[in-house]
This record gives sequence, structure tokens and C-alpha cells, in this order.
Amino acid sequence: MSDVVNDPVAGRTTPVSRRLSARQLAWACVAIAGAVLLIAPCFWPSLWPFPQSTPLRLSVAAALVVYLGRRRLSDAIVLAIPPLAGPWVDADLGAHALLVACLVPYLLTLRPRFAAVAGSTLVALLLTAIGLKEQFAGTTLTWQDIRFFFRQFADNVGVMASQPTLLWYAGGALGLAALACVLAWRSNPSHRTARWAAPGTAAMLALFLVVHSGALVARKASQLSAAGDAWVIGEGQLARPILTFFATAFFEPRWEGGAADTDAFQRESRQLIPGAARDRPADIVVFLQESQFNPAALAGCPAALCTLDAFGATKQTVARGPLQVHTFGGGTWKSEFAFQTGVPHSAFGPAGEFAPFNIAPGTHRSFVRSLKAAGYRTVALYPTRGGMMNGRAAYAAYGFDAFYDATEQGLSGGYDTPDALVHAAAREVLARERTHDQPVFLFALTIFNHAEHGVDMERVPAGLVAEASKVFSAEEAQSVADYLWRTREFERELKLTRAAVLDTPRPAVFAWFGDHQPPFANAMTLRQRMQSLPTESGTVPAKYQTWYEVSSNQGRPFARQAGKPAEAEAVRAVDIVFLPGLLAQAAGAPLDDWLAANVSARTRCGGLLEACQVPAVREAYLSYLWRDLNEFDLP
Repeated sequence: MSDVVNDPVAGRTTPVSRRLSARQLAWACVAIAGAVLLIAPCFWPSLWPFPQSTPLRLSVAAALVVYLGRRRLSDAIVLAIPPLAGPWVDADLGAHALLVACLVPYLLTLRPRFAAVAGSTLVALLLTAIGLKEQFAGTTLTWQDIRFFFRQFADNVGVMASQPTLLWYAGGALGLAALACVLAWRSNPSHRTARWAAPGTAAMLALFLVVHSGALVARKASQLSAAGDAWVIGEGQLARPILTFFATAFFEPRWEGGAADTDAFQRESRQLIPGAARDRPADIVVFLQESQFNPAALAGCPAALCTLDAFGATKQTVARGPLQVHTFGGGTWKSEFAFQTGVPHSAFGPAGEFAPFNIAPGTHRSFVRSLKAAGYRTVALYPTRGGMMNGRAAYAAYGFDAFYDATEQGLSGGYDTPDALVHAAAREVLARERTHDQPVFLFALTIFNHAEHGVDMERVPAGLVAEASKVFSAEEAQSVADYLWRTREFERELKLTRAAVLDTPRPAVFAWFGDHQPPFANAMTLRQRMQSLPTESGTVPAKYQTWYEVSSNQGRPFARQAGKPAEAEAVRAVDIVFLPGLLAQAAGAPLDDWLAANVSARTRCGGLLEACQVPAVREAYLSYLWRDLNEFDLP
């Protein structure tokens, strides 16, 4: 039996047998054998005695597959070109990724020129996404980013609206990709009469490459996991962006905080637990200030421009200074996790990057739970939709009594929500909660200072831009002026809220801290201008340095010398994981075993976790929370 098909090349109808002829079968066998002989030595060098060149061999194999389909040298050359660019794409996986990306559309369409363009475009888009993530967030794009971003897409997509330059770049890349694919499709008619050897061999070659690439990815995943959190900034990932991206799909959270002897640490920390109940503790109001660092840390920035009242001491300040955080450029949720649990996300390996999804739900002990046990009413205010990075579920696991997202506060939920609206909502909630007969813990987040900076400059005072232009380049000046303007907006609201919290007969503690530095995507040279600020208790790495302040209307509980100036006493570097104990002490809250451990570790480590003065204390602290207090259950 035979069918009649139209041959667009020959211009006539041709009968095609449904059965393979001996000649077709022979060609298929030759193609398969040739492809295997060409690419097998790339993966098993012992099979071939001559120098190896994986991209070249993959290129020749691709050409063979296409040539057997129509015997057209031009088509074979077109599909052979992409693998040759492999070394410039990814040192290990580039040629494999390009060839697989081209073979898949070829199998579906039998259009070699279209397949070459479509496959190359797909890889180019991935590289573009990796580059944009580095520029606009300061971190490496991972498979987990895609996985968790699209899990709650409706709540997470709002972040894009705050970064118009990113949208332009992304839109431009997608537009060019679509145009290239359309042009390639129209210029390359389908050849459905291609011989069986072409799609058959292409399928086997693609399958072989996928299996081998999977082995490469799995091996890379184990290497990254062994490197711990350092993989994020490792220089090796710059030459292997695609391999790193796919390797992160294997990440699962696991405890990497060590397993130290905790007996001595437990005895010492438990001595801090009071034997009898104290007076009613003070209210605690804390603001997570988006992307806030002390502008004085920018090298070359004059005091007249970058010295702001928000970073100075007042008569009510009990502690302030550089804050050690564990994320850069983004990842507010990681700072939230560290503050609430007293443990950095990096203690769970690379998968800790998405702690609100895969670690927080199994939280049994936390700062909030300790305050609730001490009689506090605990409330959280979120400036975006509650599903943003699994916020609502994570905060429920931390132990909050109430969680109000943007909708419940009457806010737009956009990343352009002014600090004034968030502070006003917080003051309203605090006034309402203070009518109850129990101390209040209120935790609020702002969003207005979120990246990107240096855009919408019409709202920034021209005088501020002019002052910044005297000491910074044009691009830097715009970003700095925009950042300082937003910081001054925060400073104004800070004074109002501090007064509402502290200027009452009711005992209260007011605090704020920055979650991470901004990426300054439109002036990346500012990243190199950041410098560590000197303190009396240690140095915080410039890249992970923000700022914190704790104020109280109950005096200064941390003073060591009577009459010592508040300014000198308050400037101390602290790790974000140690803020809970600091706040509890300032508020006079009774310490349970969790808070006692936090206070003891902070005191003996000199305020810093990674640069702990006694490393054994750091290991004992983390092990105590993990093993003795069973703070977490991992999935």
C-alpha cells in the first residue's frame, strides 16, 4: 500500500510506501551508528584515541542527522552551527543545551533552519533572564526562582511593575525572539517527506544528550550543595550559568548548621531564665524598612548629603548600628525568616533561599511564639498581597495571632505604596490593639524603597539630584538621589510613628531594620562604593550591611557605664538573627529557653554570628535550636 503526498521541491506528487525499504533501513542504521560514533567519545574518552572536541563532534552529529533527511548541505550546516557556540554559552553544558534545544523543534516541525533559530533563541532567552536577575536583584537565577514564582504568580508578579527598565529589557528580548522565530518559520517551509532516518536519529540523539546532560546536572547539583550558601556568589557559576540553573532543581533543604556539643551552652543560657514573673513587659513595634542601609556607607558621599537623622541617636535610643543580614539585592523573605527564627536561611543549604515555602511551614519555635508564651498579642502587617512569597502561610507558622495584608489594610498592594500609608495603617492597628489588656508585638513591613532606583526622576527634587551630581557620575547620581529622597520620606514617617509608640505612659520599645541593600541595577558601580562602617563590636561585610535601631521609653537597659554618651554606647554591630533577644531584653519580656539561647549567643559571640568571637558558641547555638529545642521539621 502507498499514500500520495505533495513534494514541494520536485513540484509533483510522489507515492510513499508505508513500509521501510531496505535502502531506508540501511540509511537509518548508518545514521544511528554514525551519530553514536561521533558523540560517544565526547562522553567516554577512552573509546577514542584522538583529541576530543565535544562541540565539534556534536555539531557534526547534528549535520549528519539533518543531511540524511533531505540531502541538503545548507540545512545540515545551519543546524550544525549552534553547538559550536556552546563554550561561549556554558563551559560544560552549552553545546548540549543548544543542540537539544534545536533538535526538539526539528523533531516537531522538520524545519532545520527554523529549529536552529528557535533553539538558539530559547537558550539566549535563558541567558538573558540569568543576566537580568543578576543586574536587577544581585543574585543568580535558579530553577527554584521559576518554581516558586509561578506557584503564586498572581501575588508575586507585582514586583515587576516596580522595575520599568527590567520590563523594557525583558519585553525587548521577547519581542526580538518572537520576530526571529517568525521570520525563520516563514523562510523555511516544512519538508514532511524527510526520510525516516532524520527524525528517528534526531530523536535518539536528543534522548542520549538529555540523559547525559542529566548526569552532568546531577553532579553539579551535588557540588553546589557541598559548597553550601557560597555557591550563590561563586565565580565558577559565571562560566556555567545554564548548568547552575538546572542543577538548582535538585536542591532540597537540609540542616547544615552542624552538630556540636550543647551541654555547656544550655547550662549557661538557662541561667538567664528568670525564676519569677516580672512586671508586665513593654509593647514591641518593629518595622522592616525595605532596602535600607545607612547612606554614609557610600564611599565619597559627603556628610551634608548622606548623613541623615534617622541613623543618629536620640535620647530614647538604646542600640543602633550596622546590621549583618544574609542576602543582597533582594530576598526580603530571607531576612524575615532570620528575624523570626533566629537562624539564617543558609543553615539549610542552597534550598534555604526559599525558606518561606520549604522550611517555615515546619517551624515550632520562634521569636513570635516566645512572645506569645509571655502573654503578647502578636500582629503582622504586610504591604503587598498575602500570597507574596508565601507570606501568609509562613507568618502563620511563625506563630502570629493576626496577619493583615495590603487588601485588609486598604492598601493597593503595589510596590509604589508610600511609607506614609504603611505607617498610618500601623499606627491605626497599634491603637486598636492597645485597647486589649495585654502587651502588643507589632511587626510591619514597608515596600516603597524597593528597586529599581534612578527612574521616575520627576518626583525627586532637582536640588537633590544636583547635589548628588557633584560627587557621583550621572547614572550614579540619579540612583543616589532617588534613594536618598525615598529614605527621607521614610525618615519623616519614622519620627511620627516613633512618637506614637513611645510618647505615651505605656511602656514600649520601637525598632526598625533594613532587610538588604538595593541592587542599584541602573548604576551597578555603586555596589563597589559600599564600605563597612566602623563599630565598637565588630565589622559587618560591606555587601551584607544594613542598619538597625532600637528605642525605648523605659531607659537604656544596655548601658555599661553611668553617664556614658548614648551615641557611643549605641553604635554596635549586630546580626539580624540576634535582634529577637535584644528586643526582648529592651522590653523586659521574660526569657524562655529560646530567647535565653538567643541572648546568650549574642553576648558571647560579640553580636555577630558568622564572625562570632568564639566559633564554638555559634555552632552550639545553632545545634541547640535544631536538636535540643526541635525548632524545625523539614519536609
